[in-house]
Amino acid sequence: MQLSIAIPELLMLALALQGFILSGILWYSSRKIKSNRWISLLIFCISVETILPLVQSISLSHSFAAIYYLLFPVNLALGPLIYFYTRSLIFGDTGLPRRKYLYFLPMLIDLKHQIIFLLYTSGILAIPFVQQLYFSPQIQSLLFGYSNRFVFLSMLSLISYMAVSYRLIIRTDVDKEASVFKFADIQWLKKLLICLFALLVLWIVAILIKNVFSTNWEYYLLFIPAISFTHWLGFKAYLRQAQLAPAEIEIYNKPAVTTVFFSPQEISDYSARLHQLMDNDTLYLDPLLKLEYLAEKLQLPVKHVSHLLNQHIGKNFNDFVNSYRVDEAKQRLADPTLAHFTIAAIAFDCGFNSLPTFQRCFKQFTGLTPSQYQNSLKLGIAAGKA
Repeated sequence: MQLSIAIPELLMLALALQGFILSGILWYSSRKIKSNRWISLLIFCISVETILPLVQSISLSHSFAAIYYLLFPVNLALGPLIYFYTRSLIFGDTGLPRRKYLYFLPMLIDLKHQIIFLLYTSGILAIPFVQQLYFSPQIQSLLFGYSNRFVFLSMLSLISYMAVSYRLIIRTDVDKEASVFKFADIQWLKKLLICLFALLVLWIVAILIKNVFSTNWEYYLLFIPAISFTHWLGFKAYLRQAQLAPAEIEIYNKPAVTTVFFSPQEISDYSARLHQLMDNDTLYLDPLLKLEYLAEKLQLPVKHVSHLLNQHIGKNFNDFVNSYRVDEAKQRLADPTLAHFTIAAIAFDCGFNSLPTFQRCFKQFTGLTPSQYQNSLKLGIAAGKA
C-alpha cells in the first residue's frame, strides 16, 4: 500500500493531530477549572472536522475503511459546546441542563457511514423491505450524496447557539470583585464568539468556492484558520488556567452572576409559567419540591428563577410555594366532606412536612391559626342558619 501525501496535506494532518493532543491535555487539566472541558471538546470537534476531508483526499478511507466508522462529522456539536461553555463559565456546573446529551441528538443525522456499516454487518439489509428501501434512489442519494441542506443546518445551529451565548453574556451582571480572572474570561468569551463568527463567514465562502469553481483549495481556506484557531484557543485556556493559585481556582469555579436581567416580556412569560406549574400541575403538593426542580421545568438556571421570585414576584421560594399550600389548606378546611380529617392530616396532604411549619405559615398568610380559621367558618355557617 502506498499513500500519496502532499506537503500541505502533511502539514494539516500534523496540525490536526496536535489538536487532538492539545484537547487531551486541556481535558486532563480541566479537573481544576471544569468549564475548560467544553473548550477541550470544542478543540477535539474542530480537529475531527479538519481531518475528515483530509483523510478522504489522501485515500486513507479506501485503504482503512474502518476510519470512516470511527470518525464522523461533528459540526452539529459545535453550537451546543459553545453554549455549555458560556453557561458553565457564568453560572458554574449548577447552571447546566441535566439532560445535556439531548442537545447533541441532531448529530445522529451525520451518522451515514455508521448506518451503512450497521446494515451490512447486522444482516438487516437481507430483509426484503429494508433492501428495497435502502436501494431506492432517494435513500442512496441521502446516504452517499452530498447535500448542502445538512451544511446549512449545521450553520443555522452554530449561529443560533452563538446568538444565545452572546445574549447571555451581555444580559448578565458579573461580580468583578469575586474573581478578576473569571471576569476577564467572560470578556474574552466575546472575542471567542467574534473569531467563531469569522470562521463561519469563511465556511460560507468555502462552500461558494466549491460549488462555483469545483476546486479543492477551499479546504485550506477554511481549515488552516480553523486549526490555527484551535491551537490559539487551547493554549490561551491552558495558560490562563496556569496563572491561577489554588485559592483563586476555588473562587473561579463559583458562579459569577450577581444579577440577572429579564425583559418585561420575559418577566410576564416566566411568571405565568411559574403560576401555571402551581395551578395546573399542583407541584406545591410535593413536600420535597426544590427550587432546582422548578428551574429545570422552566429551563432556566437556579439563580434566574430565584431572581425572578425575589425581584419580580416579590416572594422567596419558600413563601411562594407555601402560599399555594396555605390556599389549598383553606379550601380543604372549608370543605364539609373533609371534616373528619385532622388539621395535621390536611397539612401533610397539602405539602407541608411538619405541623409547626404549617401553623406558622398559615398564620403568616391569613392572620389566623388553622383552628381559628375553622372556628370562623363554623361561626359563619351558624350565623347564616340563624
